This record gives sequence, structure tokens and C-alpha cells, in this order.
Amino acid sequence: MTSDDAYLVVVDYEADTERKRAEYLLDNWEAGSVESVRGLTRVVSGTDIHELYDALVAKVPEDQIETYDLTPVNSEASTSDERLDIRTETDPERVEWAVESVLNKRKAVEDPERDDTYAVYTKKGRATVRYEVVPRDDGSVLEIRIEGYGEATEFLRDFFEEELGYML
Repeated sequence: MTSDDAYLVVVDYEADTERKRAEYLLDNWEAGSVESVRGLTRVVSGTDIHELYDALVAKVPEDQIETYDLTPVNSEASTSDERLDIRTETDPERVEWAVESVLNKRKAVEDPERDDTYAVYTKKGRATVRYEVVPRDDGSVLEIRIEGYGEATEFLRDFFEEELGYML
């Protein structure tokens, strides 16, 4: 990658909150130059671009048209995992209540396809939180798994540890 490289970034979203998060990040990105695309933008494939360009120039002044050759960039975000295991003398129902309370505090959204799995959004990034309460004769063991992006996993591990420390 050189300093002259330019990229078209397309963010698909299902909810307006996702759009706002991505837009805020892009609007406030400090490295390089990030600008919104003005005018009409289309991704064109399966046609002769020169023929299309000639047809566009017949309708719109040439100095108002830009074309770029797009090549997908194979990039994968790196995830991080955190694990929190808490042994407590507290009964399993109370532990379950405590975890659910902390998840509610973070406005976590339950995954409809997997029990005890939640999506959590923070200013540090997004993460998936899974937990299991294992009953024992002397109380219970709480196992929390956090998988996510950015600093979200470490932030959430610390958050859960602190909040649950008060409750258990």
C-alpha cells in the first residue's frame, strides 16, 4: 500500500445504530484522508467500461465523471478473546441474576439462535459474550467467554469482573 492508494469502503448495515457507529468512526478517522463520495455512485461490472463512459460523457460534462478500477481488498479484522472464570459460594440462580443484570446494564442483545450468547457494543468496539453457570456443592462456577474486536474484549472482561465483584 502506498500513500497514493485510495479505497472505496462499503459498510452494509441492518440498523441505523450500526450506520451511525461506522459513520462516526469514518468521520473522525485521523490517519490519511476519508471523504464522502459526492454525486451518484455505482459499482459497475460485466460491461465495457469505455462504452459506458462514452455514453455518460454524452449526458454529463466529462470533468464531472471519475471512474476507478476496483479490486477487492482481502482483509480480515483480528479478533481477541478473553475468559473470566469466577468461583463463588453464591447459589446458581443468584449468579444467573447477577450476569443478566450486568448484561442489561450494557444493553446487551441476546442472540436468538444461541442461548446465553449476547452481542455487546461499547465505545471500545463490539463483542460477543457467552456465559455458563455451573452448579457445585459449595456454590457455583461462572464461565464467561468474550470474543470481539478492538479493545472491547479487555474492557468487557474488566467491566464484568468489577460489576460481578459487587454482586457476588
